[in-house]
Amino acid sequence: MQEAQWWYANGRQSSGPVDLAGLRRLQQEGAVTARTLLWCEGMPSWRPLAELDEVPARMEAAPAQSIEALPSVEASAPRVGDPSDPYRAPETTPDMTPSLGLEGEMALYASVVGGNFPIYRQRWRLDQGSATGTGTWHWPAFLIGLVWMMYRKMYRLAALWAGLLLLVSVIETLLEVPEGLSLVITFALSITTGMFGNSWYLTHCQRQIAQARAVTGGDEARLRSELAARGGTSVIATLAAIIVVMVLATIGAELAG
Repeated sequence: MQEAQWWYANGRQSSGPVDLAGLRRLQQEGAVTARTLLWCEGMPSWRPLAELDEVPARMEAAPAQSIEALPSVEASAPRVGDPSDPYRAPETTPDMTPSLGLEGEMALYASVVGGNFPIYRQRWRLDQGSATGTGTWHWPAFLIGLVWMMYRKMYRLAALWAGLLLLVSVIETLLEVPEGLSLVITFALSITTGMFGNSWYLTHCQRQIAQARAVTGGDEARLRSELAARGGTSVIATLAAIIVVMVLATIGAELAG
C-alpha cells in the first residue's frame, strides 16, 4: 500500500508532497510545527498537525512556531485534485464547509467567517484559548476600510465609519484645514482601521454567534446554518460600499471647492 503523501502550509503557500519521514525531518528543522496546516488525499479540508491522529503519533514533538514566521518558498505545482491554497479546502471537495471537522466554539467561528477562517484563527489566537485580535494588523482594513467592512457584512460599523469620514470632511472644510494636515488625518484614520480591524471583526462575529444562538436555541446544525447565512462575505455590499466611497469623495471635493 502506498504511503500517504502530505502537503503542508508554508507561509501563505502550500509545499509538498512529502511522506511521514519527510514530515518528521521538516518538524525537526522547525518548518513543520503542531500548528502547521496539513492535507493529504482523502481529507475534506486542511487541518493543523495537532488535530490529526495518525501523524502526531508517529512524529516527535517540536516547539510550536507560527506559520507566518516560516520562510516563504515556492510551492510545487499541484496536480488535479491536489491543494493549491492552504487556506481553502481542496478543489475535490468544493461543497465542504469551513467548520467541517471542528467542534465547539471553533466550529461556530469557522461557520460565521467562511473560507478565510484559518487566517483569522491565527490572528485571533483561537488555539491559545483566548480570542483576541489586539496587536495584529489587517491590510485590507488599512487600505480599503469602508469597503472591507461592507464586504464582511459589518454594516453597523460601516455606517458609523462613513458618518465619521463625512464629519471629518465637514470639520476640515469649516476650519479650513491645510491639505497636508488633511492627508495626515486621513492616513491616521487608515492606520486606525488597520490596527483594530481584526478586533472589530472578532467582536462582530461574536455578536453574530450570540444572536444566532438566541434564534436557534440548542440546535447545533441549525446554529451553524444560521451563522453561515449571517456571516461570510457580500459582493453586493462591496459594490454598494464603492459607490458610497465615490459619493463621499464627491461631497468632500464639493466642500473643498
